[in-house]
Amino acid sequence: GSITSEIMMEILRDKESGINMEGGFMTTGSMVSVLPQQPNLPCIHYFTGTPDPARSVFKPFIFVPNITQLLKTTSPTFGHDDPVKKQPRFQSKPDRRHELYKKHESAAVVMETNEGKGKEMLEEIQKLEKQKISQIESILQNGCLDVNQVVKLFSQCVEEELKIY
Repeated sequence: GSITSEIMMEILRDKESGINMEGGFMTTGSMVSVLPQQPNLPCIHYFTGTPDPARSVFKPFIFVPNITQLLKTTSPTFGHDDPVKKQPRFQSKPDRRHELYKKHESAAVVMETNEGKGKEMLEEIQKLEKQKISQIESILQNGCLDVNQVVKLFSQCVEEELKIY
């Protein structure tokens, strides 16, 4: 009863414990879900969509009708040229990183090499995450879900995170 979504996010960011992995076996993405006991409230899922939760925004997502396609977090497809479909299979390795993933990688380099700019970026993504958590809390306190209010919640947060990076 006392573990909040923010506490779970901090746990997933913990590198010292090995939960947030680096090196040969990297964390590939992190997710926290809030499953309310009241049937009228929606389940809230927070996804990073990026490999390092310590440098990522946990972005809120609620399953509702008419979700817009999540292009900035969808891995590219290669049609008939996909190494999975070509014979012999897996002879090449395509770049499957989506736009947010690529920007996140570039931002991680800045955060590691430019202390001032890196600290500023980290503060901005933490601020964005707190804003989104507050927005979700407000939605939940309202007691009923306005689908129009949340249909673009995740994609808008991705856009805001991209601007920070």
